[in-house]
Amino acid sequence: MNLMRAKEIKEDPNMKDVVYNEEYVYIDDVDDERQKAIIHYLKRDGVEFEVDVTELKEE
Repeated sequence: MNLMRAKEIKEDPNMKDVVYNEEYVYIDDVDDERQKAIIHYLKRDGVEFEVDVTELKEE
């Protein structure tokens, strides 16, 4: 995924299907300068972590 798309998904009130490591995640924030996304898994404890936006996939 590219940076602009990650930002669009984060701003959209309708949740999109975003996958990281074959599991659905929610994008909590996007860091433009570092091109990182703060995410958490939907079906886990909700702990946030940071990944490169290029590692995210939209289904």
